[in-house]
Amino acid sequence: MQFFELVLLLLGSVLVSTVFSGFIPRVSLPLVQIAIGAVVATVWQEPLAVQVDPELFLVLFIAPLLFEEARQANKRALWNAKGAILSLAIGLVIVTVLVVGFCLNALVPSIPLAAAFALGAALGPTDAVAVTALSKDIKLSERQHTLLSGEALINDASGVVSFQFAIAAATTGAFSLVDATFTFSLAFFGGVFVGVACGLAAVLVLKALASQGFEDTTVRVVFEVFMPFVVFLIAEHAATSGILAVVAAGLVMTFWPEKPTVAASEQKVVSGYVWDVLVYVINGVIFVLLGMELALLVSPTWEFTGMSRVLLIGSIFLVTFIVLAVRFVWITCMEAVRKDPQTNERAGASRALLKNALVATLAGPKGALTLSIAFTIPYFVGIAGSEAFAPFPHRSDLIFLASGVIVITLLLANFVVPVLSPRPDSGHEAHVAADVAILRKVICQLRDGQADRPDPAVTAVIANYEERIGHLMSDEVDLQTVKRLRMDVLEEAIAFVEAMEASGDVPSPIAQAYAERLEKAWRKLNGRHGERHALKRGRGRMRSRSWARIRKKLGLATSYDEGYEHRRVLVEGVERVAIEYLEGLPRCEDQQCRQAVVYLLSEHRMNLRLLEADDAAALVQNTSVENASLDTPKIRRRIEEVEAEALRLELGQIRRAQEAGDIGPRHAANLREQVYLLQMAIGED
Repeated sequence: MQFFELVLLLLGSVLVSTVFSGFIPRVSLPLVQIAIGAVVATVWQEPLAVQVDPELFLVLFIAPLLFEEARQANKRALWNAKGAILSLAIGLVIVTVLVVGFCLNALVPSIPLAAAFALGAALGPTDAVAVTALSKDIKLSERQHTLLSGEALINDASGVVSFQFAIAAATTGAFSLVDATFTFSLAFFGGVFVGVACGLAAVLVLKALASQGFEDTTVRVVFEVFMPFVVFLIAEHAATSGILAVVAAGLVMTFWPEKPTVAASEQKVVSGYVWDVLVYVINGVIFVLLGMELALLVSPTWEFTGMSRVLLIGSIFLVTFIVLAVRFVWITCMEAVRKDPQTNERAGASRALLKNALVATLAGPKGALTLSIAFTIPYFVGIAGSEAFAPFPHRSDLIFLASGVIVITLLLANFVVPVLSPRPDSGHEAHVAADVAILRKVICQLRDGQADRPDPAVTAVIANYEERIGHLMSDEVDLQTVKRLRMDVLEEAIAFVEAMEASGDVPSPIAQAYAERLEKAWRKLNGRHGERHALKRGRGRMRSRSWARIRKKLGLATSYDEGYEHRRVLVEGVERVAIEYLEGLPRCEDQQCRQAVVYLLSEHRMNLRLLEADDAAALVQNTSVENASLDTPKIRRRIEEVEAEALRLELGQIRRAQEAGDIGPRHAANLREQVYLLQMAIGED
C-alpha cells in the first residue's frame, strides 16, 4: 500500500507541476517539478520510506527515455558530427573526472583521490532529460542541438564506467590502466554490438509477423515499449553498457526502411501517442523524485556533515565552476579547430564562437542521472590487511556536492542561457510560420499513411490542408513578387503545352485552346506589355479555330470523352511543370521571395492533389465489381473519417509545438479551439 501511495503521489505531483508551470512561464518545467518534489518530501514524510534503487532507476526511467530519444534523433546530423560528439562524450568526461578529482582532493585532503574521482565521474555526463526539457526555452543552432543531444545519448556510459573504476580503486586501493582501458572498450563497443544485434532481431521479428499478416497495432506498440528494458538487461548481463545498447537498438529500428502502408501509418500514429505520454510521465517523475531526494538529503547532511558548512557550500560552487570551466574550454578548443564544411577553413577564436561555446556549456546541465550514479557510492570500504570494513569517507558530503551542482547547473540553464541565446519574439510572422509548420506535419503524416494506390479521400483532405496553408500565407506574401512568379510559371506552362502539341501527344485544337487560356491569364497579369506577344500567338489561335470548324464539318473532330482525357493530361501536366519549376528555382536571398515560392507551391500542389483525388476515385469505382458499389455518399463518409483523423493529428502537432516552445500556451489554446470547432462541424454533418 505504501508503494501504491508513492506512485499516486508522484503522478499527482507531475500533474500539479504542469498546471503551475503555466502560471510561471519563465521557470522551466523541470525546476517546477523539482520544487514540488522538495515540498512533497518535506510535508509528507511517511509515504517516502520507499526509495528507488539506483540500478533500477537506470533501467526503469533512463533506458526508455534514451530509446525514444534515439528513435527521434536526426541520424544524418548525428553522423556528420560523430567526431565532436565522441569527443564530448568520452574525452570531456575523462578530463572532467581527472580535473575535479585532483582539485577536490587538494581542497579537502580528507576526501581520498579515488573518491574525488568518483564524484567527477558522476558529474561528467549531461542529463538527456534535462537537455531535452530545457532546450525548448532557448534558441539553439542546429549544430548545438546535435552536439547536446548526441552527447547526452552516449556520455552516460563513459560516466558510469569511469565511476565504477573510481569506486573500485577507492574500495580496493588498486587501479590498473590496462584493465581500465580493456573494461571500458568492452563496455563501450560491446554495448553498441549488443544494441545493434537486438535492434536487428526486433526488426526481423516484426517483419516476420507482418509477412504472416499479423500486424496488430497494440502488439506492435507494446513490443516497442518492451524493447528498451529487454535490451538494457541483456547488455548488463553481458557485462557491457546497457545505456549504449538501448541507444544503438533505437537507432537501428529507426534506420531500418519500412514500407509505407495504411497499417504502418496507424501503428506509427498510435506509437507516437503512447510514447508521448510515457515520456511526459517519466520526465516528470524523474524531476519530482530528484526534488524529493534533494530535500531528504539536505537536512541530515547539513546537520551531521564531516565538513564545515562554509567549506561544504564553497566546495559546491568551486566544483560547479570547475566542471563548467573545463567544459567551456573543451568546447571552445574543439569548435576553434573545426573546419567549416563550406570553406574548409578553421573557425578560429572569435566573440561569436566564445558566446556559442558558453551557450553549449550552460545548456548541458546535470540531472537525475548524476544523482542516481552518486547514490551508488557504497556505504563501507574494506580496510587493507584485514577483513574489517570502514565507512566510505565523506559519502554523504559527495552526494550533497553532486546535488548542489545539479541545482546550480539547472538554474544557470534556466535563467542565464535564455539571456545569452533568447528565442525570437513570437510576433504575427512567427505565429504564421508555426501554424504552417503544424499543418505541413499533418500533411506528412497523412501522406505517409497512403498505400501504393492513392486514397482519394486522403488526397482530398491533403488538398484542404494545402488550401489552409495558402490562406495563412496569403497575408504574408508580397503580391508583386507573387505576380512576377505567376507570370514565369505561366510562360513555362505555355511552353509545355506547345511541346505537347508539337509531339502529337495532344491534338492541336485542344492544345491551342488551352494555351490561349494560359496566355489570356498571362496578358491579364502583364497588362499592356503583353499585347504584342499575345497578338502574335492569337493569329495562330484563329487559324486553329478555323481548322477545327472544318474538321467538325468533315466528321473528323475529337470525341468528347477523348477531348476530356487530353484536356486532363494538359491540366495535370501544367500543374506538375509549375511545381517542378518552382522547386527548381535557386534559393531566394530575401524573405519575400521565399514566402512567395512557398505560397505558389502550396497552391499548385493543392490543385494537383485535387486532380489526383478525382482520378483515384474513378479508379476505385471502376477497378472491380466489388468496388463498383462505392458510390458518392460512401466516398464522402470516407473523407469525413480522414478529416476526423487529420484533426486528431493536428491536435497532437499543436501539443508538440507547445512543448517544443514554438508556440505559447495562449496561441496553442486558440489553435485547439479552432480544431474543436472543426470536429464539431464534422460531427454535425
